[in-house]
Amino acid sequence: MLNFLKFKRGAFVPSVILVLILTLSSFLRLYGINWDDNHHLHPDERFLTMVVDGLKWPKTFGEYLDPAKSPLNPYNAGYTFFVYGTFPLTLVKAASQIITFDKFSYNNITLVGRLISALFDLGIVFLVFKIGRLIFDEITALTASFIYAMSVLPIQLSHFFAVDTFLVFFLVLSFYFLAKIILKSKSTDRIYSRALFLSIGLGASFGLGIASKITTVLFLPVIGLGLVPIFFRRRGFLTLVFCTLVFLLSSFILVRLSDPRIFKSASFFDPTPNPKFVSNLKELASSADPNSLFPPAVQWIKTKPIIFPLKNVILWGLGLPLGITSILAVFYSLGRTFLDLKKIIESRFKNLSSYFPNFIILLVLLWILYLFIYQGTQFVKAMRYIFPIYPFLAILTANFIQRVIHKKVKNNLLLVTCYLLLVIYPLAFIFIYSRPHSRVTASRWIYKNIPEGSTISCEHWDDCLPLGLDGKSFDFYNYKIETLSLFAPDTPQKWQEANSQLKKIDYIIMSSNRLWGSIPKVPDKYPLTSKFYEDLFSERLNFKKVAEITSYPTIPIFNIPLPDDSADESFTVYDHPKVLIYKKTNG
Repeated sequence: MLNFLKFKRGAFVPSVILVLILTLSSFLRLYGINWDDNHHLHPDERFLTMVVDGLKWPKTFGEYLDPAKSPLNPYNAGYTFFVYGTFPLTLVKAASQIITFDKFSYNNITLVGRLISALFDLGIVFLVFKIGRLIFDEITALTASFIYAMSVLPIQLSHFFAVDTFLVFFLVLSFYFLAKIILKSKSTDRIYSRALFLSIGLGASFGLGIASKITTVLFLPVIGLGLVPIFFRRRGFLTLVFCTLVFLLSSFILVRLSDPRIFKSASFFDPTPNPKFVSNLKELASSADPNSLFPPAVQWIKTKPIIFPLKNVILWGLGLPLGITSILAVFYSLGRTFLDLKKIIESRFKNLSSYFPNFIILLVLLWILYLFIYQGTQFVKAMRYIFPIYPFLAILTANFIQRVIHKKVKNNLLLVTCYLLLVIYPLAFIFIYSRPHSRVTASRWIYKNIPEGSTISCEHWDDCLPLGLDGKSFDFYNYKIETLSLFAPDTPQKWQEANSQLKKIDYIIMSSNRLWGSIPKVPDKYPLTSKFYEDLFSERLNFKKVAEITSYPTIPIFNIPLPDDSADESFTVYDHPKVLIYKKTNG
């Protein structure tokens, strides 16, 4: 990271720097871990917490392996639609009982889940360093680790009890083992013993990735391509077959042990998939249809492939200037790759082993491009679906900084200033965890300013306000709730009912932009509802805005907010949504 420090591999200084990076990473990921004050404002977290709460420990190992009987199978706990892996849930359940001294509670599950999510992301910070050191040097490795530690999306996802950090940790761990296999391809001594242990590690980490989230299988082509260099060494074909078989077997065993629900029978070596699981995946795929008007998916109907996710990566997932630097790093890596290929061709494929480190860089580049293009052209373009490329972007960006920027910029003070600038954006982001959640603030405003007995609105598919505070719920104030089903298809019947409700409503409360940020973008599908929001915001509906509660990322010291209303919905609606409140007027 600091190229003006000249030290040898294994020296004391890089170890200290790595510890400092991990310490800073820990602070960024654990600060404000109870960011919603036990109100459970993340819907995916709520769901996973409920599932963990409903799971029971099996009495025997045989019962655990039997998907029809296992009490650790969500299907047997009443959750018939479950598409996540069960390994993170089992781990969180066990850790919750250990950490809280068996005081198993709904709140404890969520908090322990967030803690473990953060720890897995810290593991990614460390693995990024290990991979960077394998293929470059310690300075570049430290830079890569620092870059990933400062990336905003990983920091945010570490604050959530979800499966994303588990998934990416095992993907990066798989890549680490794959890189070791590639580099060991130079050697011909102890081939099978080396290949055995590394292939077991590769298969185990890949299997645990599948047991965390099924989309791990998207990484399989990278693994397949990464094993190719084995073929070009002595006894290469036999070693390749050996590594492949060991990888497949260890992957299967780990999936079978850590998520038996995926399989149909209790027989350990029966690979037949569970029909319920397959049905769940098909149902999930069907919801990603722009014509179905599935509420959470409306936001993506008009988004542009590639452009929309790219904007979110640059502006919010990484933040400026890191986002722009990372894009430049990808183009730089593409150029270097073409030059390396040209050299290989000109040498008539002689001494291929000398290019193996460059081949690992090629794999990093291919994974970034492959996943980004694949996810960026899908209908569903959630930011977390691009998350698996972030550690790999950090590695390429670090190499670009060391090879290009450090060569151009000779002033060490200027270089240090540039690195400090990278800290501003993550500090601005975690500023949202230094204050009450915007929905908590809005709830306090409601209790203080809206009279008892008033009729207030709630939007279907979003959280209702006010939240229960200080031991009191809205029932204590006798508030009446009218739920507006505005995601329903626009029909005369829908608006006949909605207009009837609006006559009763004293205050319209929108607890996030989940509806008003999505529906007006598709006026062809929601002409009446889009007009409703347009008139409401223009105060043409006898409702006047009386409160706007935000919790934007804020640059510290200068107290400059960074409005992120244009970001992907999932980036804002969980931990810092904008709340709007409109009061009925006499006009």
